[in-house]
Amino acid sequence: MSISSPSTGPRALTPRERETLTALLERGSDNDRDFPATAADRARWLAQVPQTLAGRSCGCGSCPSIELTDAEGYTPATGDRRVVLNAEAPGALLMLFIDEDRLSYMELAPLKDDSIATFPASTDIQPV
Repeated sequence: MSISSPSTGPRALTPRERETLTALLERGSDNDRDFPATAADRARWLAQVPQTLAGRSCGCGSCPSIELTDAEGYTPATGDRRVVLNAEAPGALLMLFIDEDRLSYMELAPLKDDSIATFPASTDIQPV
């Protein structure tokens, strides 16, 4: 996950970004065998979605990955407790990073050298 130049400030999530974020929270696979995400965890994270904004975007030029932030532009740093929810969509892997119990980064990684400009529709998102 590489972050490029600073943005002018947080912006509202697009409808597609919000849809993808919600789908990852509802259906993303959690591969942490020691501390798996519970239904209560997912409900708590889903409650954050209405206040979540888009921060800086990835500077790679081939994906729509974004930091997730609050109105003040705060994105939690990698902490002691990081959860990663994984999913896949046609031609891409999706990852949602949750640091210190806060949504922090939504990543789309193209599987080929292709560029993917937008997040997939929620109907195209499947658990890994």
